[in-house]
Amino acid sequence: MNDSADARLPRRRFLELSAAAALAATSRTVLAAADTADSAGKAVPKTVCVLGASGEVGNAIVRALLDAGHRAVAVSRSVDKLAQIRATYRGTNRIETLQGDVGSDELAEVLRDSTVSRFGKPDAVVASLSAHEADVPMRILDTSTERLRRAFDTNFFTHVTAARALIPALAPGGVYVGINGGLADFVIPNRGQLSMTQSALRTLYAVLAQEAQDEKAQGLKAQVRLLGLYGLVATEEQRRQPNDGQIPDTQVGARVAQIIAQPQAFPGPVLALKAKRYS
Repeated sequence: MNDSADARLPRRRFLELSAAAALAATSRTVLAAADTADSAGKAVPKTVCVLGASGEVGNAIVRALLDAGHRAVAVSRSVDKLAQIRATYRGTNRIETLQGDVGSDELAEVLRDSTVSRFGKPDAVVASLSAHEADVPMRILDTSTERLRRAFDTNFFTHVTAARALIPALAPGGVYVGINGGLADFVIPNRGQLSMTQSALRTLYAVLAQEAQDEKAQGLKAQVRLLGLYGLVATEEQRRQPNDGQIPDTQVGARVAQIIAQPQAFPGPVLALKAKRYS
């Protein structure tokens, strides 16, 4: 019943060849993954337009994009705040600034045309558009419809106008990232308008993700994502008194840069970045 050495040799050789083939296949897979990462990351700088760049979240995103080697086009309504951004990043030639507004379809179209004429079709757009004026005490049963509508104008319809103008202006295969809060899953007393607008944004971006890939998109194949921030975004100064409800602004910026570099790793379209308290 014992096999001879001559009988065992072919099997041993077969196993050796199989192992070598498996190793080669694994190596090819690793190299392909590395090539994909290089092509999507720092090796291929992208032009990224950041709406709301003068806010704390927008500024952190601009900083992370520059650190990743991309060209950042910082967009704000305020000329003075754009000047501050240029002063902050005067050591790099990869920062651009553009005054613009997405408060109406007409203004958003002007911004789109200015962006494309000056910088070409952007590889990505980040919409960080929430405003503090909508974050005020508001009991819905005591609030006029007009006042509630203004909250939607500020925190919801700005995303609609921006997306309508800028998603079709993306370079083929471009990435569009919206920034949202985490109150779609929570209701805080007298802040119901925030839960309502953030819930609406989740549905909006799910729709945008579908439409950016449909037949009418004419081969655009844009990748649309919405990043919900579950916690208070904290700057370096605010992090000196840490608590488990904070998300470091550096972490927000880094996550957005990762999504832009490799959107296939973040399939979404609705994503979440959570503070420890909400994890």
